[in-house]
Amino acid sequence: MKHIRIISVLTLIILFTSCRTGKNMQREIQAIRSNLYYELSTPEYLEEIADTIYLNFIDYSNIDYYTTVKKAKTIIVPLVIFNYSWEKFNVTLGEGSLTQTYREFLTEALLVESNSSTCFTLRDNVANMAPDSAYIFNVKILHNRTSSAIKLNNMLVFLCLGDYSDFIFNFENYTVIPAITDLRINVRLTKGKDCLLEKNYFAYHKSNYTRGKSKDSFLANEICINNMTESLSVATKKIVENMTEELHLLMLQNLIHRPLP
Repeated sequence: MKHIRIISVLTLIILFTSCRTGKNMQREIQAIRSNLYYELSTPEYLEEIADTIYLNFIDYSNIDYYTTVKKAKTIIVPLVIFNYSWEKFNVTLGEGSLTQTYREFLTEALLVESNSSTCFTLRDNVANMAPDSAYIFNVKILHNRTSSAIKLNNMLVFLCLGDYSDFIFNFENYTVIPAITDLRINVRLTKGKDCLLEKNYFAYHKSNYTRGKSKDSFLANEICINNMTESLSVATKKIVENMTEELHLLMLQNLIHRPLP
């Protein structure tokens, strides 16, 4: 009878701890900031510059501000000496966990890539100073979601050595699941009233991060955020390289067919 009462009490303790862990994880993970990054890897273009394209202001990142943590499932195995619980928390990246807005990062990535590897100059048209006859490049982020998950294995060991000699040991182990980014961006290149290019670009990236284990909750949360920002950075790089390459070929063709002075 005593064992039954002990198991019941320990089960309630684990359930309470799980709920509190979810709240703490949400609070801790929203306090972490991480950097997006863009590294050039394409060959530098050293030939004649064809023309200038003006990049209009990207006004919306299409991503929630707060990073969210939602408990997906909980499994509890109550035994006489120890209780074992397994929990999974789904994590979705929010813009508040980034050191800059995503639209700013995308703008910088486009400027850096275009002005290094293409036959045109890309200028930020944030002040709307482009001439009426200029090439105008509009970018719209259609979908921007990066997610991961954290698994928590919890073992609660109970030792009863007699009256007033009860000991409880709690062992936690966190595992960060590789992040997945689903990114879709629409671009439109115009010159005057003519539309020269309109296309949607897609990137679905799953990171191959394999070092996501920790016994510390804050460190696990930090690994998770860094893993997600890395995944978003890689997905962005794929799209930026694809769109700038296509713009390069289009502008190069215009340069070839341009009448001689």
